[in-house]
Amino acid sequence: MSDGRGGRFRRLRRWILFAGVLLGILVLVAGGLAIYAARALSRFERVEARRSTVLYAAPPVLRSGVHVGALDLAGILSRQGYRETRNAGAPGQFSRSESAWEINVAGAARVTLAVSGGRIVQLRQGDTTVQSVALPPELLASAGADMGENIRPVRLPDVPQVLRNAVLVTEDARFYEHGGLDPRGILRALWTNVRKGRVAEGGSTITQQLVKSRLLNPERTLARKVNEALLSTALEWRYTKDQILEAYLNEIYLGQSGGSAIRGVGAASRAYFGKEVHQLTLPEAALLAGMIRGPNNYSPAVNPERARERRDVVLSRMRDLGKISEADHRRARKEPVRARTSPANGLMAPYFIDYVRAEIERNADIGLADLHGVRVYTTLDPVLQRLAEAAVVKGMDRLETLRPRLRRKTPEERLQVAMIVLDTATGQVRALVGGRDYRASQFNRAVLARRQPGSAFKPFVYLAALTPRKDATLFTAASLIEDAPITVMVDGKPWTPKNYDDRYEGPVTVRRALEGSLNTATVRVAQAVGLPVVIETARSLGVEVDLRPVPALTLGVFEITPLALARAYVPLANGGLAPAGGVVEAVADEGGRALWSASGEARPVIGAPEAYLITSLLEGVVNTGTGASARAAGVPGAVAGKTGTTNEGRDAWFVGYSSNLLALVWVGFDDGTPAGLSGSEGALPIWSEFMRQALDIYPGGAFPEPAGITHAKVDVTTGRLATAFCPLVATEVFLAGTEPPPCEEHGGATEQIERWWDKVRGWFRR
Repeated sequence: MSDGRGGRFRRLRRWILFAGVLLGILVLVAGGLAIYAARALSRFERVEARRSTVLYAAPPVLRSGVHVGALDLAGILSRQGYRETRNAGAPGQFSRSESAWEINVAGAARVTLAVSGGRIVQLRQGDTTVQSVALPPELLASAGADMGENIRPVRLPDVPQVLRNAVLVTEDARFYEHGGLDPRGILRALWTNVRKGRVAEGGSTITQQLVKSRLLNPERTLARKVNEALLSTALEWRYTKDQILEAYLNEIYLGQSGGSAIRGVGAASRAYFGKEVHQLTLPEAALLAGMIRGPNNYSPAVNPERARERRDVVLSRMRDLGKISEADHRRARKEPVRARTSPANGLMAPYFIDYVRAEIERNADIGLADLHGVRVYTTLDPVLQRLAEAAVVKGMDRLETLRPRLRRKTPEERLQVAMIVLDTATGQVRALVGGRDYRASQFNRAVLARRQPGSAFKPFVYLAALTPRKDATLFTAASLIEDAPITVMVDGKPWTPKNYDDRYEGPVTVRRALEGSLNTATVRVAQAVGLPVVIETARSLGVEVDLRPVPALTLGVFEITPLALARAYVPLANGGLAPAGGVVEAVADEGGRALWSASGEARPVIGAPEAYLITSLLEGVVNTGTGASARAAGVPGAVAGKTGTTNEGRDAWFVGYSSNLLALVWVGFDDGTPAGLSGSEGALPIWSEFMRQALDIYPGGAFPEPAGITHAKVDVTTGRLATAFCPLVATEVFLAGTEPPPCEEHGGATEQIERWWDKVRGWFRR
């Protein structure tokens, strides 16, 4: 009897031990799965934080003188979600006439613009007259997208209901009813596929699709399916349905735009329809929803007819599930597919955006690791960016049309271009083009290409010469220098520079030497001033590349990036200040609280009178020198600039500025193949096309003249102050106290006797 009880006790003990071990294993497995799910959710949250961190353009600023048509104010407001009405009676509406605009800003006073001839003449905010009004900025892209990805994050409230419904009925009609897995959907898909003998329908929910795209690899294994089910359940536990749907709408792959993958409905609506997501119509929404299942098969860019058939299937399903009426269904089916057959790179300013992302990661203060779904406000002006891109396209096509020898067969070999536009006051980048076609090449030439500046370096040589220094040769704009062949010994070897066209003008003024970009005259100036002084001057303006004290330096025989060269010109344009510059203005959280802002400091690097004097010489370049074709192209107002050309026309440059904008253009082949283009032939037409329109929108005004500047009439043949008898007279600009003595070569007998007598009296007084 005792043995029986003992046996039962031992068996019970074994069962208890087994149950304990099993429970322990289950606890360990559950704990492991929980840790795995937690880590996966953490990774999901990091990606979501990066993707939801968005880049914005600089806010459009309205002020007197701005041309509302050239600014495309109506387009800016429409992209912001404003609707044009007759009287702008509700927030988010605007109205316009020939003489006035009304903008009803949500949460702010109504903005009224008085307009004459298309230009703003007065601004009122509410009942108050104001100098300027800043509108909300345009969304550019996600800060967390990978290179080559086009993502424009959207908030779920901004997604029209027709698009939400189209996606749900197509991909997961029971999305708001299941917990991440939909057994009914799986069984329905299985039965449909068995009946049709092929995979005609998928059983994955939207949550599962999001997990597959964001967290798992694409391999088809049982283990991956188990992971997918586990993580989908965890995702549903962690996030609301609306949060999951928003993440899905920003994640889905919707085709290719050249070198960029189109991700999310925000990017797709721009790429295929050229509009914001809130502007999509029912047929457009159905077309995008239909593409999710097979982006390349149903892309209107690949097969418009197949895309239409798929769209109509989605429309029919929306009708069958009661999401649209029969009348809406019929109307939508009649609509043709108006999507672009070649999807545009909906990413505005892709080279600029890549540069911003790189700068954010490089700057520890605003690194992406510290950003979680916040707003990054950049310095980009969308209006100037569009003008720059259009000018580049037009200018490069023109070059290849006029010079067929420049055409190449492959995109990799094509003649290339870079363009940068800076604000002269802040040094901030307002527009940037890093190449002809981002889809063909993502290499950002504006920021990364190192090229020889050629004659575009000469203003720094003349700045060194015109800046007074103790015990140094004093030059003025009227000083005469010899433009004639010259040979200089370099390391025991002769170096003989030549002028661009191998022509020489003899004695010329400093102004003429810079206006005509005369090489031999410039070398003589540099030799007189001293190469170390030239290098010191360039360094003060921010030229930080390796500069060797050799005579060829004066002709720009060294390498520099276009962005660095443009920044070195900024102090010439703004009165001698080197501002902080940059591409990020501020960072704020979703509530608008400032997290980081750029430094607005600017340090003086050269004197304001010296900057004005060089600007005056560079105005002459545009008016009568190597940049004179800019005037013929219609560039208005006060502008200054310098052409740049290197040996055999490998690099063609133009750097020019008004009082408010500085633009640089470079043209050449990536591999350094001679293009045979001068700066005035290759770069200046592009600069002129841009600047003509930019200054029409944002007039610059005259360059302000600082204290310490004087004007005097000089004899251009002697470089001295003109008398009544000098034959060739021009008004020249001088630093106060550097004016030359009077001319002694021209005049009558009386003036000659008076000058002789003055000399005699001076001799006796010694």
